[in-house]
Amino acid sequence: MIDTHCHFDFPPFADHPEDWVRRSVAAGVNSLVVPAVATENWGQVAVLAETFPEISYAVGLHPVWMTSHQDDDIQKLDAFLADAPKGLVAVGECGLDFAIENADPERQKWLLTEQLQLAEKYQLPVILHSRKAHNELLQILNGFPAVKGVLHAFSGSEQVGREYIKRGFLLGIGGTITYERANKTRNALKKLPLSSLVLETDAPDMPVFGFQGEPNLPERLPLIAHALATLKEVDVGEIIHATTQNSTACFALNV
Repeated sequence: MIDTHCHFDFPPFADHPEDWVRRSVAAGVNSLVVPAVATENWGQVAVLAETFPEISYAVGLHPVWMTSHQDDDIQKLDAFLADAPKGLVAVGECGLDFAIENADPERQKWLLTEQLQLAEKYQLPVILHSRKAHNELLQILNGFPAVKGVLHAFSGSEQVGREYIKRGFLLGIGGTITYERANKTRNALKKLPLSSLVLETDAPDMPVFGFQGEPNLPERLPLIAHALATLKEVDVGEIIHATTQNSTACFALNV
């Protein structure tokens, strides 16, 4: 299984990553994509990928960390990507988040557009974050038809899901679907094609049902796979096979 979105540079993983990698692999999660959220994290995720063959990474400027981003971070990102470092598979986590305080939508849109331009320049997929911003995000993506990737933490309607799929994006499916109250998302996934889905934990965030109040862990990815298999009424092996293929193709992973 591939966890396409795990913040392995955050606690509790940062202190003893070798233990957490071992636990993940033991649970059947043999590949992790770690997206960075700000310039100070880029080096950390690069070191993780250098140290552990199971880890690949992405570098980007996350909208929730807006106050820490400087305008010249785009030039720094360009220089980082130009080096084509080992283990780098995407630009991200980037996107739009209009739910945060002092959201500054115009600066968010500028920062995202600049990162999409770099993804286009270096022919890399993007890992997108979207909260209260689907319309604006889809509109911006219209200007970048060559850029593909993953919409992280999909929790929308079937219609929203199909809008991203139409633009060549995969949908990241996480712990949300393990909650019965998430009717909109669960019903949408019954109708959306398995060929457009990938699995993710967003660890240590987005806890799986039954583990509320605890840091989420990559080793709980099988619980998400089983929940998706139940919704799609297929064998969990089919879910694992399809999502592994989708992830491998999107990020050009060697697994």
